[in-house]
Amino acid sequence: MLLTKTTEIAIQCLVLLSRMPKGSLIPPQPISTTLGSSESYTSKILRTLAKADLLESHRGASGGFSLAREPADITLLEVVEACEGAIIGNHCREFPDPSKVKRTCGFHQAMIEFQEGVKSLLRKWSIEDLAKKPLSDPKDAPDCKLRRILDAEDTIPRRGPDGLLDQPAISGLKK
Repeated sequence: MLLTKTTEIAIQCLVLLSRMPKGSLIPPQPISTTLGSSESYTSKILRTLAKADLLESHRGASGGFSLAREPADITLLEVVEACEGAIIGNHCREFPDPSKVKRTCGFHQAMIEFQEGVKSLLRKWSIEDLAKKPLSDPKDAPDCKLRRILDAEDTIPRRGPDGLLDQPAISGLKK
């Protein structure tokens, strides 16, 4: 299973927002600049995540986006399914009951196990896990997208609870 560009950017958005102080609202423009994607595409992805209740959207001149839940409570499975739809195979349509598939053929059984394995793995990883994982050496992975996020997090403008745009304080970030 390969993730779409939309899903990869969605994951990056969530990791970036997970690193901001609680209560901060981040407008789409600095998110898109940090991620190197267009503002309209990033805004569309942010709206998709808000619709899936992974982000909160605050409209207006003093608006922006923030996580709807704690980063530990947002799984990769939720992000993938928000962006790409439910993970279901297009196999075994004639056998909607998985218990009957076991009595048919090995291919169909393997595909059911594959599907369940992918879902289990994605359910295991949270946005917090991704944000906490140490980065590899820049020489080994010079194009690491998470490195770009972590390097830029100190420069992203954000709105505080009062709605005013603040320049970030380095000491206020979660590390």
